Amino acid sequence: MEAPFLYLENLADPRTRDFINRHNSRLRGFLGELPDEIFPEVLRWFGVEYVYTYQACSRRVYVVLRSSEGFRVVELPGGRVVFEKPGMIVWGVYPSPDCSFIGVVYTAGSDEGVIEVIDAGSLDVVDRVEGHVYGVVWRSDGRYYYLRMYRKSPPPDGGEVPVERILLRDPSSGREEIVWGQGLPRGYLVSLYPVYEEDMLLLHVSRGWSEGVLYAGPIGDPGKWEKLLSPGAPLAPAGSYQGRVYAIVYDGPGTGRILEVSGGSAREVVPAHEKYPLEDAVAYDDGIVAVKLVDAKGIVEVYGFDGRLRERAEPRDPLFIGFVKRWGSRVLAMSESFGRPMGLYELPGMRPIHESGASLDLEVGEGWASSHDGVDIHYFIAKEPGTSARKVLLYGYGGFGISMTPRYIGQLKPLLERGFAFAMANLRGGREYGERWHDAGRRLNKKNVFEDYKSVARKLKSEGYRIAGWGASNGGLLISAVMVQDPGLLDAAVIGYPVIDMLRFHKLYIGSIWIDEYGDPEDPAQRKYLQSYSPMHNVKPSKYPPTLIYTGLHDDRVHPGHALRFAAVLEEVGAPVYLRVETESGHMGADPRIKARELADIQAFLLKVLA
Repeated sequence: MEAPFLYLENLADPRTRDFINRHNSRLRGFLGELPDEIFPEVLRWFGVEYVYTYQACSRRVYVVLRSSEGFRVVELPGGRVVFEKPGMIVWGVYPSPDCSFIGVVYTAGSDEGVIEVIDAGSLDVVDRVEGHVYGVVWRSDGRYYYLRMYRKSPPPDGGEVPVERILLRDPSSGREEIVWGQGLPRGYLVSLYPVYEEDMLLLHVSRGWSEGVLYAGPIGDPGKWEKLLSPGAPLAPAGSYQGRVYAIVYDGPGTGRILEVSGGSAREVVPAHEKYPLEDAVAYDDGIVAVKLVDAKGIVEVYGFDGRLRERAEPRDPLFIGFVKRWGSRVLAMSESFGRPMGLYELPGMRPIHESGASLDLEVGEGWASSHDGVDIHYFIAKEPGTSARKVLLYGYGGFGISMTPRYIGQLKPLLERGFAFAMANLRGGREYGERWHDAGRRLNKKNVFEDYKSVARKLKSEGYRIAGWGASNGGLLISAVMVQDPGLLDAAVIGYPVIDMLRFHKLYIGSIWIDEYGDPEDPAQRKYLQSYSPMHNVKPSKYPPTLIYTGLHDDRVHPGHALRFAAVLEEVGAPVYLRVETESGHMGADPRIKARELADIQAFLLKVLA
């Protein structure tokens, strides 16, 4: 089948630029002055300070804070700002174990970024690396490892791009070499988990999002990094203690059991729950702290090394709890709710280390809908107390084993104040109920995700709500597919940075990595299934809802051509489609003010079409 409007994948083509300019101008004319009116409110609530990520060293914790003023790295205790670069997004911070150097990874919004190494005393930049780089781990000799994804040309050892390698770099000379991953093929992803207290490095190598392999060894000797676990299922490292390595393995029922690996053998410490999955865990001096999801809400459990449950804390409000890390004899984690921005806390008691203090007063409920095959689908719904909202913004994702847990929604304050509720569905394809839940929404089961979302939308519609569908990235595929399959279900659709052409996704940017999740368009049977739901290939004349598609020119993860071509296809059949193309951001976002402008446009669009 010929791909329609293929020229729009060429972002340098003058016709593409004309197409973008025409649609941006058309959207501006449609929205009028409303975005400017609500922008200050969006920025105020979107721009409240929250913890973006963090990392600890021997005496300090370094937190990346994002606010309306941008991103900055702050040293705790004391609050000294050690890094700030206007217009940049700080992805990660990596202090050396003795706190003498700080690695900072930042980007302008694309996946391509910069590692800068800073002297923690003088704050002078002592090293700089550019590219698709991340994941700094320090050695005792002052050198450091980092991950590089080769996307445009293969690494020195060859291979088909995109591929990842671990490099060892000397900041004093700039000399570096690949020390691990030689020969690792395309489609495998590497993550690094240093346990400095144990002089141990854990390496998680995953084939897409379906199988993991765990390696471990002394930080200073790559030659001794050995394979510990290869369960044929996803896994998540859970730290090490006194030479014993721990991992969550999602085999069996797929909800995750904690294994201890020592002396070449594995022992089950915490068995898998029949329904609720372990989302995160870490070993430390006093046992294992774990986060379990119960209907997508985080609870904290503490186990002894003998596997006995010693403590269980179920927060009163639905929370996200994650990014659990050991800090000496303590455990830290990040947490947020629908009404409270992300903060940093000490577990198991949720003692605040750093939180913004801002909060929304929200009424949060939960519900269930029955999908096409009788499976119950859980969802959250939040609104301002005492309001009788009759419009709802229904968010969905459903993919890559990513659980949709409570998240701060202050940026939606203009909608909430004007009669909207916000709902978030826990669809198959995520891992809210374990790896089986993920498997039930991937590859040849992908259509379950769309049906799950439709079931929640129909349930809310039966309760009198008008439905605006919203999803981004893989969630953009979801909303596009639902809209094309059932044009009358949604009253409005908002589709962000989407994957749309399911026959070409693997040919654009890093799309080949997603074959493990979506299936292979080059396989005839899988191609037939992909084509049957591919939004790009199933548009036909119909009464589609008002639709806003938004993307960014610097998105180098999901090619903007997906969004541009889908807008053109919808436009061709007379659908009420609008397109917004941000010229200063990519898939990872942008400067907070740029992102707030995008959010103001989205909300202005919904306020106009669902007035």
